[in-house]
Amino acid sequence: MKRIALLFIPAVLCICGQAIFCADEQAVEKSKLRVGTFDSRLVTIAYVRSSVFEKRMKELQEELKKAEAAGDSKRVKALNAQGLAMQDTIHKQGFSTWPIDNILETIKTEIPEIAKKAQVDAIVSKWDVVYQRPGVEFVDVTDLMVEKFHPDKATRKVMADIKEKPPVPLEKLESH
Repeated sequence: MKRIALLFIPAVLCICGQAIFCADEQAVEKSKLRVGTFDSRLVTIAYVRSSVFEKRMKELQEELKKAEAAGDSKRVKALNAQGLAMQDTIHKQGFSTWPIDNILETIKTEIPEIAKKAQVDAIVSKWDVVYQRPGVEFVDVTDLMVEKFHPDKATRKVMADIKEKPPVPLEKLESH
């Protein structure tokens, strides 16, 4: 009887251990994280060539014309400075890895829809991923994000050209 018990106990422990291991493996599989990533340069190009950006630029140009007509040199100077700052930011966003929070703001209500369509748990710029644990799945959602700006054929060509090149280091952009 003792002999049977001595054989039975290790067998039960092995079966229990295997069941626990399989349950842990299934829990990891069920909790697999899917992260959407996007190339911020391509989103920037789609944005600056969109009607959304065109409208924003027309508004700023109208403000500038009004300020000039009113002789408001202080406002003219501020608007010109704003335009130069926008140009600098867009240059960094379109050719390097500068954050595009201002652009994402224009489609923020559509980002949950993009995440749902891509079946991802989170969306981040591909340039911001500094670590990933084993088992994290990355899904490129760039095309879904770009579509929100309705790019035309010419814009798609520009984006394809940029996609083939690595981002320009910020230090090099700032020296131009």
